[in-house]
Amino acid sequence: MSRRIAVFAFSLVLAACTSSPDPRPELYSKGERYLSSGLIHYKKDNFSAAQINFYRALMLYQSVDHSTGTQLARINLLESLLALNDFTAAEEHLDILKHQKTNTELSERIILLETKLLFKKQLYSEALATIEALLLALNQREKIDNKQLEWLATAARLESLVATEAKYLWVTRYRTALLKKNNVQAKFQVALKRIDANIATQNQQYPKALGLLHEALGYYKSQGHRRAIAACYEEMAAIENKQQHHQQELKYLKRALTIRIWLKDQYHIDIIQKKL
Repeated sequence: MSRRIAVFAFSLVLAACTSSPDPRPELYSKGERYLSSGLIHYKKDNFSAAQINFYRALMLYQSVDHSTGTQLARINLLESLLALNDFTAAEEHLDILKHQKTNTELSERIILLETKLLFKKQLYSEALATIEALLLALNQREKIDNKQLEWLATAARLESLVATEAKYLWVTRYRTALLKKNNVQAKFQVALKRIDANIATQNQQYPKALGLLHEALGYYKSQGHRRAIAACYEEMAAIENKQQHHQQELKYLKRALTIRIWLKDQYHIDIIQKKL
């Protein structure tokens, strides 16, 4: 979930706990409670419960034509739908958001959500073209902040899936940005490892790719990032499949399946079970 929405919801919790009696109608504080509750469930990987709360917030804000609350609730709802891989519903809400007037920050978030949807549907070229709308504006910037570094990381990962090494643009820019930036967060270095694993796989350097993914896996385990852990296992299984190491492939798939079952991620459960 975006940092913007997370901060928004957290601020609402603080406001409800520390301020004097709220002079607004009860429905507004109720909408804020739905958003806050949804955020808590999302952080706990309980995406179904998060979806329910964000949907309730959306309905509540729509009932009083509160445009800001409606947009924030819909963006959060879209995040939870993507986590649940409900592409049809996600596309419906994305289409509504794309036709609404929003501020710059929300417009950026909508572009990122569309990129994520296309990525999840494995439409990598389309996803890269979508996020490039944000990246082209970075050409004149001397310093890259963490938000923009996230954009570069996403573009670099997509590029590593669709382009040949000789044609890399965003991968190179991402490497350069990491070298120039002080105190780089570990997650950005780990993202580069996964990008380099993609490149190594394309070059049939399978032991190198597996080594990089094992390093990334160690980080995600330390952070308790279930979806990323499962994704690493699935990527490792695919590499083992390329080498016809089927026993190792099955081991990784079964580990990924255990996590996907915990997440109630039926989309990925079905994909894995077809491979077992």
